[in-house]
Amino acid sequence: MASYCTVADLYAYGLPRGALANPARLVQQADPASDTLSLDQHGFALNDPLTLRAEGGGSLPAPLVAGVTVYAKPVPNSEALFQVAAAPDGPAINLTTAGSRILVTIKISREAAIVYGSALIDDMLPAHLVPLTAPYSPIVVITCAELANWKLLGSTGGSSKTFSEMIDAAKKRLDRWAKDAVPIRGENAPTISAAVPVAAAVGSASDSRGWNKFGGV
Repeated sequence: MASYCTVADLYAYGLPRGALANPARLVQQADPASDTLSLDQHGFALNDPLTLRAEGGGSLPAPLVAGVTVYAKPVPNSEALFQVAAAPDGPAINLTTAGSRILVTIKISREAAIVYGSALIDDMLPAHLVPLTAPYSPIVVITCAELANWKLLGSTGGSSKTFSEMIDAAKKRLDRWAKDAVPIRGENAPTISAAVPVAAAVGSASDSRGWNKFGGV
C-alpha cells in the first residue's frame, strides 16, 4: 500500500519536535528460569519493538543491553508475562540473571502511523481514485500527516481531538478535493449515453450544436 506522506511531513504539518512523550513502565520481575518478564496488562503484541533500561540502582537481566531494540513475544494465556527476542519472530532471549528495577518502553513507530493515515485516506476516497499515484496532491499529503500525527499523539496522550472529529474533518476536505480537482477516469467514467441524451450531447448532422431544441436560430 502507498504511503501518502513521509516522516518529514509529520513535522512539517503539525507534529512538534519532542512532543511524543513515551514514559517507561516498571517491570515487576524477570524470571531466568522461564526467560520471562512480568508486567501487568502489558498490552504488547507479537514483534512490538521494545527497549529496556535499568532505573537508578537497578540492573538489566543479562544479556540484555540498555537501549537496544528487542521484540515482544507475549506468553499465551497471560496478560502479564512476555519474553523478548533479538529479531522479529526470533527465539526468546535466554535470560541468565534476574536483574532489578527494569524499565520497558515500546518504541513509537512513525512509519506505522503513516500507514494508518494512508489506509484511512484510501477508505475515504471514491473507489475510482484508489490507489493514488505519486506525486501526491498537497491536500492528500497534509491530510495523511495530520491523521498520522493524531495517531501518534493519541497513543502518548497528547491529542486534544477525538477520532470522530479527525475523521469528519479529513473526509470533508478529501471530498472537496476529489470533487473539484480529480476527474472521474478509467472504467468508472460514465459514457456520453449514460451521462446525457445523445441528441443533447451531439445534436444532429445538420444541427451540430443542438440549437434546434431551443427553436432554432
